[in-house]
Amino acid sequence: MPKLRKLEESEMTAKETIKRVVRKPLSQQGPQSIIGDKDPDFHYRFVNDVGSRVYNFQQAGYELVTDDNLVVGDSRVSDASNLGSAHRVVGDGGTVSVLMKIKKEWFEEDQAKKAAHVDEQEKAMKQDASREFTGTLKIS
Repeated sequence: MPKLRKLEESEMTAKETIKRVVRKPLSQQGPQSIIGDKDPDFHYRFVNDVGSRVYNFQQAGYELVTDDNLVVGDSRVSDASNLGSAHRVVGDGGTVSVLMKIKKEWFEEDQAKKAAHVDEQEKAMKQDASREFTGTLKIS
């Protein structure tokens, strides 16, 4: 039976320098994760490539993301490379989604318009309720 020898100092430091795979939280995993430096002046989202949705988003100011510095999705051998083309991912149901971006100020304008529309609808509901019913109305 061979004798066990003590690890020499050079062998120990070599083993200590080996790094394990970096842990990725669940929020950074999956087909719609984006790794890399996103431009802070843009809002990013995935759009299902169904019918004319991508075209409609382009008409609203969105553009396809072709940045090679971003890595989209988790590392899967079966996924083809997106280098130089729009970033696409395939969902569980086979739906293809495309990564798109819009200027942050345009996105915030759109969100403000949606919020104003919702506020207008809520105001109309409250007015109709106050005319036809007695008592109090509490919406939370």
